[in-house]
Amino acid sequence: MRIAVGGILHETNTFAESLTELAAFEGPGTFPGFLKGQEVLNALGGLGMCVGGSIAEAERLGMDLVPLIWTFALPSGTVRHAVYEHLRGIFLESLRRALPVDGVLLDLHGAMVTDSCEDVEGDLLERVRKVVGPGVPVMATLDLHANITPAMARLADALIGYDTYPHVDNFERGQEAARLMAASVGGRVHPVVGFQSVPLLIGLPKQCTLSGPMAEAFQLVHELERRPGILGITLAAGFPFADIYHAGASVAVMADGDEDLARRTAAEVSRHLWERREAFRVTLTPVPEAIACALRSGQGPVVLADVSDNPGGGSPCDGTAMLRELVEADVPSAVVAVIADPEAVRAAKEAGAGRAATLTVGGKTDKRHGDPLTLPGTVRWVGEKEYQNKGPMMTGLTINMGLTAVFVVNNVEIILTENRIQPFDAEALRCLGIEPRERLLIGLKSAVHYRAGYQDLATKIFEVDTPGITTPDLTQYPYRRVRRPIFPLDAS
Repeated sequence: MRIAVGGILHETNTFAESLTELAAFEGPGTFPGFLKGQEVLNALGGLGMCVGGSIAEAERLGMDLVPLIWTFALPSGTVRHAVYEHLRGIFLESLRRALPVDGVLLDLHGAMVTDSCEDVEGDLLERVRKVVGPGVPVMATLDLHANITPAMARLADALIGYDTYPHVDNFERGQEAARLMAASVGGRVHPVVGFQSVPLLIGLPKQCTLSGPMAEAFQLVHELERRPGILGITLAAGFPFADIYHAGASVAVMADGDEDLARRTAAEVSRHLWERREAFRVTLTPVPEAIACALRSGQGPVVLADVSDNPGGGSPCDGTAMLRELVEADVPSAVVAVIADPEAVRAAKEAGAGRAATLTVGGKTDKRHGDPLTLPGTVRWVGEKEYQNKGPMMTGLTINMGLTAVFVVNNVEIILTENRIQPFDAEALRCLGIEPRERLLIGLKSAVHYRAGYQDLATKIFEVDTPGITTPDLTQYPYRRVRRPIFPLDAS
């Protein structure tokens, strides 16, 4: 059983100012970079990611995996179409060379957009289908934030999405995809997809599956997955920062040969989401209010989640609104992770570890995340740094921070990095000698993923109100392409 495996992944924030270029996919960066052939299996096998799970399960099942290419660019602005065409060309040529294959297993995100294509995953699926023909199963794993389109549902034999946010089930979903592929190729099941979109845009904090309306929705999903004939259900919460027609929540149901069952079940989940749409509204806390609460209690760590400057959603990770409030409040113990500012890091290196310095920090990418702050402080440490995730999300993956500095202003430790990273794993702090349990306040550039590493450490968590291109107040965005009416942009 020869199964081709590979992927091109990007989560595109169309409200970001800059186009995403080829260098973002090639690395070096915080992910493995551009992998070809055997490099895919060598670099990703065993990691807590979808493709890692697929590799492990394929080996267990005795499948012959034929690796194509795999590349991942950190979430950022619209991808230049010529970049996608280049990557697509390499991908399809590697697939042609791999023929004949019994199946194609794609590792995709589901929210990639170029400056001339709103549905990149649909385009790639269509071209893969033309290469292998109609009789070869083509399946894809997807992120929970996928904006699934009708084309994707029509062209794929199965779409297997994450069930968790924070994404701690990537490995298991990769295993599930490999098992379903083996069963399909072996003729034991005949997957068909029922699809239903929901006119609902959901701010990222309310997409969290640990509690609230999304947890309730997935409880229903798991109940329905036990229904006879259902092979799996993908509930995609959608990526609301992509201004495309099909942005928003959707449901894809895989049934064993029964299209009507698949469609009816998808409609049932969709109806559940729509009826609870008011529960998906997001309320943020002003930063001064969150700081005051922490100071009154004196019990830490209290996490301030800077959801509007979340690099995991395409923000620049150099916003200064939260940092300014922490410095001006003269808090007794705080850390901010991270401010991605190569210029400030280089200045810290020039000053030297243990030396006083005045650095201009953050606010350099655009005018939407706060102004640069000129801060006098001390460079505690500076150097190249990477760490390995030890928490439940993307376990084992090495994160490259690049040139990094710990810059201390009053009692606020600012982690300055060369690379944009989302510090969802506590190793982002611990690798620099900062123990989270010993800090009163921890400011994190993250919307939800930080809960994977900090939920059990924090005494309290605040999603704070700051400016930025990942704010969950979706009424602030100048949507032009998304289908209308859609909640919460339009009256319910």
